[in-house]
Amino acid sequence: MQCSVIIPVYNRADLIKFTLNSLDAGFHSGVNLEIIVVDDGSTDNVIEVVKTQYPHVIVMANKGKGASSARNEGLAVATGKYVVYLDSDDLIGPEFLKAKIDFLQQNDEVGAVYGKYEYFDSEGDFVEKDIIFKHKYPVIKSLNATAEHITNYFGGNYIPQNAIVWKREVLVDLGGHDSKLLVNQDVELVIRALLNGTKIMGIDDDTHAYIRHHSSDVRVGLVANSIPKLQNILDLRRRLFSEFVKSEYCNDRSLKSLSTYLFNFWRSTRHFDKELANSFLSLSKEIYWPIKIKGNLFFRTLGSLLGPVNAVEIKYFLLKRD
Repeated sequence: MQCSVIIPVYNRADLIKFTLNSLDAGFHSGVNLEIIVVDDGSTDNVIEVVKTQYPHVIVMANKGKGASSARNEGLAVATGKYVVYLDSDDLIGPEFLKAKIDFLQQNDEVGAVYGKYEYFDSEGDFVEKDIIFKHKYPVIKSLNATAEHITNYFGGNYIPQNAIVWKREVLVDLGGHDSKLLVNQDVELVIRALLNGTKIMGIDDDTHAYIRHHSSDVRVGLVANSIPKLQNILDLRRRLFSEFVKSEYCNDRSLKSLSTYLFNFWRSTRHFDKELANSFLSLSKEIYWPIKIKGNLFFRTLGSLLGPVNAVEIKYFLLKRD
């Protein structure tokens, strides 16, 4: 069983050794690992570390085009039947890959499988005492749970990408990641796969992937108050909404989940960019606002007493209770 592990890297000379050590063949019996590290323009000595200490690893250059582009470059040369995207500071636990690959081999109709994972906070190798509590994605064992996955993803509940093992043919057919996105590239990939009919399942075994809470790469992923990234999130949801309503999986529960997600972005952005915040609110109302409540005078009065923001939040809460 050959599995390609694709690892984009940027300035992780101090951490990538823990990632690569977790991929030692001794921890993954029965799996032939092809490890591909794609450098995205690092300025430290991470590539020297990889080449000298891990000569079996394939090293490629991406010249600062971004992590998604790096993953696509790795996918283009990958030869494994199965693929895992791993960040350069995360770890794969012993036998995690074999359990997932065995499952995929036994289930032809499944295109990707995910398993358990833990978050940990450490500057070094993983140890159990460093595990931190964070909300986990449910292990959904049903083959026909596409709508449930989409509802979770629309609501902001995601499977970490290093906990997913894909069939390479599925990723190739999908065209890999959307490298034009600034954020949510892994989120978009999974939703696009689901909407295109890919079956994704979870398995509940005793193996884990390990996700480092700390990250030294501040160039990607962190939204904070970045207007371009927030706009990217809004535009992506608008596109996904348009595609979703045309699909066979469209349902009120998923729409409600997406609407709530956007409404929460309105709440978090309204203090520093009102125009963008109003765009989040407008799309939220467009997606799921099926009930009209009489009493505009009441809400105007409520707004004068509690403020317009609190009045809108109360009205939105009432509108969602169908």
